[in-house]
Amino acid sequence: MSEKKEYISQKGLMVIGIVSLAILIIGIILYYVNLNEAFYVSKFSVQSIFKAITYLGEPVVFIIIIAMLFLVYSKTYAKRLAYSLLFSYYLNGLFKEFFKDPRPNTNIDPAEEYGLVEPDYGFPSGHAQTAVSFWGYSGYEFKDKYIYRNIQIVPVIMSILIFLIAISRIIIGVHDLQDIIGGLLLGIGFLLLFIYIEPHLTEQFNKLNFIAKVIITALIGIGLFLLGTLLFPSAGVGLVSPSPLYVDDGVFAQVGGAVLGFGVGYLLEQKYVKYDPTHLSTKKKLINLAFGIIVLLVVFVPFEYLIKIDSVVYRFFRYALPTFILAYLVPLICIKIDPKF
Repeated sequence: MSEKKEYISQKGLMVIGIVSLAILIIGIILYYVNLNEAFYVSKFSVQSIFKAITYLGEPVVFIIIIAMLFLVYSKTYAKRLAYSLLFSYYLNGLFKEFFKDPRPNTNIDPAEEYGLVEPDYGFPSGHAQTAVSFWGYSGYEFKDKYIYRNIQIVPVIMSILIFLIAISRIIIGVHDLQDIIGGLLLGIGFLLLFIYIEPHLTEQFNKLNFIAKVIITALIGIGLFLLGTLLFPSAGVGLVSPSPLYVDDGVFAQVGGAVLGFGVGYLLEQKYVKYDPTHLSTKKKLINLAFGIIVLLVVFVPFEYLIKIDSVVYRFFRYALPTFILAYLVPLICIKIDPKF
């Protein structure tokens, strides 16, 4: 959550409105001329390119980038970016469980255990939505930093990246057109709401004492986890076949755990550590970054990819732990190792 209040200009809002309307109209036209699933490309070389692009919308990439920003650029911005991503991702999970829209027929991979590339529901596309929430918020943060002939360079680059991530999901066959359109529009709507509401919520939150902040943050993380899990106890089970694909699809546990770990860790760091990357030398920034990424990967990768336990509680804690380590322990260790910086 933010400590500064910046909003989008009328020109910017107009551009966003026109783009959103164009996405909706083009999507409707293509849908009603039976092109909803017509953009899948089976050619290996094309698949390889767009599988690489689609990876820019994966959680592990977002986590690493947030860690980098937290350690070398701005803790405040990294926090805002993390919350934009997390709450958008949670909203996407709610929409998917509500609509229960199946993936297209092209979402098949014989090499996978259940023959599927993506085992959860399709609408709206999580990659498209979170790409807007993450890369779109990055464009907003740096909108006034690099301008050429009245063109804001970073938002343009981020918009192109979002578009490529979105269409990559169609080309590799894991989404159809309506999934992408829904994800983009929901992402744009959420991002605008976040940009305008988040500063006011933060202002009120910062008026609380430290204990109250910790308690509220913990309750929000645990509450998000319990709410999603209790509302949709069968999330991720038997989407295509009678057998469970995954007992834990994970979005509600992931977000709840990350909000708890990162949020509480950030508050503790702000009060007791006070790590400030803006005052560090370039050498120290690079050392801290290398150390932080190594620690994050050592903690995150085994729990995410090697230890397979089908439990929402396990997933909740495996996301709470690395995010807490990133927000609190890594800055603490960096300060302890070399306090003169």
